Amino acid sequence: MPSAAGKKHDRDDGPSTPTLASTSKKRVRFASGVIDKKRVQPESDGEDSDATITSTTTTTSEQQQLVVKKQRVGGPSVRSLFRKFVVNALDERAIVGSSSSPLFLSGGGADVVSIYQGKLTRYEELRHKFQADPADVDVDEGSTPPSSQELQMTLSALTNVVSRLDNSCAALLKDIIAASWVGRDGMFVSAYVRFLGNLVSAHANYMGVVTKMLVGNLAMLPREFGKLPGYPVVDRNTIYDRVHYALQYILELVPTAATSTLFPQLVAEFPHKSERKLEHTLYLANLLRVVEYVPALRNKLLSVITDRIIKIDIEIQVDLDELEDDEGEELEAELTGAALDDKDITTVDDENDDEEDEGSADDDEEDIMQDSVKSLKETVDKLDCMLDLLFNYYSSSFPEVDKDPNNLTASAINTFEMIHGFFNTTIMPTYRSRYTQFLLFWAAQKAPRFSDHFCVSMVERALDNTRPVGTRQAAAAYIASYVARAKLMPTKDVRAVVRILCRWLGEFVDVRSVDCSGPDVNKFRPFYAVVQAIMYIFCFRWRELREECEDEWGVVEASWTAGLDVMQKVITSRFNPLKVCSPAVVDMFAKIANHLQFVFCFTIIEQNKRRGRGREEEMLDSYFPFDPFLLKKSRKWIDECYVVWTPVPGLEDEEESDSSDEEEETEAEGDGEDDDEEEGTQRGSP
Repeated sequence: MPSAAGKKHDRDDGPSTPTLASTSKKRVRFASGVIDKKRVQPESDGEDSDATITSTTTTTSEQQQLVVKKQRVGGPSVRSLFRKFVVNALDERAIVGSSSSPLFLSGGGADVVSIYQGKLTRYEELRHKFQADPADVDVDEGSTPPSSQELQMTLSALTNVVSRLDNSCAALLKDIIAASWVGRDGMFVSAYVRFLGNLVSAHANYMGVVTKMLVGNLAMLPREFGKLPGYPVVDRNTIYDRVHYALQYILELVPTAATSTLFPQLVAEFPHKSERKLEHTLYLANLLRVVEYVPALRNKLLSVITDRIIKIDIEIQVDLDELEDDEGEELEAELTGAALDDKDITTVDDENDDEEDEGSADDDEEDIMQDSVKSLKETVDKLDCMLDLLFNYYSSSFPEVDKDPNNLTASAINTFEMIHGFFNTTIMPTYRSRYTQFLLFWAAQKAPRFSDHFCVSMVERALDNTRPVGTRQAAAAYIASYVARAKLMPTKDVRAVVRILCRWLGEFVDVRSVDCSGPDVNKFRPFYAVVQAIMYIFCFRWRELREECEDEWGVVEASWTAGLDVMQKVITSRFNPLKVCSPAVVDMFAKIANHLQFVFCFTIIEQNKRRGRGREEEMLDSYFPFDPFLLKKSRKWIDECYVVWTPVPGLEDEEESDSSDEEEETEAEGDGEDDDEEEGTQRGSP
């Protein structure tokens, strides 16, 4: 009986499953087959030479080195064997896929009937190459999965016949796309990416599944993906480099896939807001990298990123509101780096046996509260890191601090307009976000024209009576908070905004007083929002609102900026804004205005107190969107352009003196004295 090596095939259909072999005369076992050296002929002798393959599953490190040597010496012949194997495997699949095949109908013999009955020997072996787990190595049983070199040669052969990989080969392609590839050597990765590019070019219907696989690899991957047995460790950054390389290569071949296929997959893969910080930051960093080489998706992807960040932002505010006051204050203190007060930590007295059950219940409640606080801290940390990545990305588009801000590039202008667009569509309509809006706060101060553009848009919305009341109130809050806190905003622009708002207030009082019978927040909400905006700005910017002018005799006099004096008329009008605006803003404005002898409010405030200040729903919200930025990592982007509250010189001493005088006055007057007008005059004097 002839040996397996000398046996001739009845049909010249090539090897059953090729492997790479050494130049030795001995048979070399590699992955799933053995090649007899005597049967391997140089490619110059033609591609019809026989090669008998005996199935095996053993591979050693020394044999893999012989394989590399064989590739260098007899590479063309080996490639020919792989091409034959792949072609024959696809021929088998084609015959089974069509019962009307000419070969089948012509009675092609027992082999054809056997194939048609389901014995797809070569096709199944081809699939098994890519199904094998590279980590599934069993030394005792001699089982070793195909190496990267073998798979690389197989992929090269498949690339040459990619036009044949139609829907009938869907199972094979599914195996190839699902195969572990990012942790292998660079030569295999190149062959794999080249195959994917040829596949989607020839068969557009595979673009979706290929893109889904690649985008999935942009998420946080287990470290095992880069630790395949027998291969050098591939770190996570290198893995991401390879995925981006594959995406770029495919998009160069099929540019239309960026919008139709890639973008929906990128959105679908975005981590849920409940996922951990690492999942979010890794994926966000990869998205920003995609934006670099797919500029067509820049606006859409950054819009999605902004939307996902603000959802996390809102979740923080909701969780803070649900915490009790003490826990919320502790968390705020920790965000700013302040130490927590140990006195608020509850302890259980273990010596009191009678209160054991009650103490256990307290422990349970404390554990729940601690879990809530821990979860909230993690969410805050996650938002902090994501915003830091986004600030860093945008910073490359804007001019450096020491450069002329008026000499703007097209990239800087486009970036600001894009951020401003996100603010209009996503950030501003979102109620009580805490930090996301600082992207615009920071970007608007990169150039005076940006700041001016933002202020104009907010003032127009606040004063436009055709817009919804909620929009006008939000715009007033934003313009107030921005002008008060924007450190790099030119002084002339601060005064200009105040003049415009005050002019509108004066006209409103003149025209609408006849319709007013008393303070009514529901009827005149936009008016009260603008009044509160002026008071808030004044508390922070009173220095910039004082102008010095020299008269004809050379005497320098200080006066308030033009138009600001209308506040006296507004405050004393029948609209009575001091009763409707936020008590915190009213009280601080009254103290500073009284100290600076600008306007005197205490008389009206005391009258409002005696008449009842009103229910909470009858008063304006004290929300100012650019209140202090407390995130630890990303605050470095804000500190350089943020106005921090500074006390008014002499005001604290005056408050202490007034407090002492008030106590003495109360003791002298007694409980029966009730002269409102006289008391108000005394308290309002400078």
